[in-house]
Amino acid sequence: MKKIRKYPDPVLRIKSEEIKDFDRSLKNIIKTMKEGMLLEEGIGLAANQIGITKRIILIGDEKQLYIMINPVITYLSDDKEEMFEGCLSFEELTVNILRSKSLKVKYSDENGNQKEGSFEGLYARAIQHEVDHLNGILIIDYLEPEEKLNYNMKILENKEKK
Repeated sequence: MKKIRKYPDPVLRIKSEEIKDFDRSLKNIIKTMKEGMLLEEGIGLAANQIGITKRIILIGDEKQLYIMINPVITYLSDDKEEMFEGCLSFEELTVNILRSKSLKVKYSDENGNQKEGSFEGLYARAIQHEVDHLNGILIIDYLEPEEKLNYNMKILENKEKK
């Protein structure tokens, strides 16, 4: 199993590439992502979080897992809500982020079949969070500049201690 990449790993800032081949390699990436996400008890994971810069996200849990290849958000509700979000790529950081409460998304499944889904609540938030990842946007980017600087200083201090 591949380790989940931690900030400030540069791969987290790379804009992911579209998937064109729905082959065995893709299925292996999805399997690795699923194992990592469930092991870390996350509800979402983007491929670049395991070092693969492809447009793949997983949302859900063991009972209900959505595999979204090349996801495109086609609608975001005007009804928004602020909530604290954590991220598997960040240690000890939660950020209060304003996001749409519901959305529609078009994507392909692992076999290349076109799908469309409407999501609300936690899954809508998770999809927005993971699509941010695919575009190189991280939760730290939602912080005020001073808070961002403080977090980065804390990371540097921890590295120096090791």
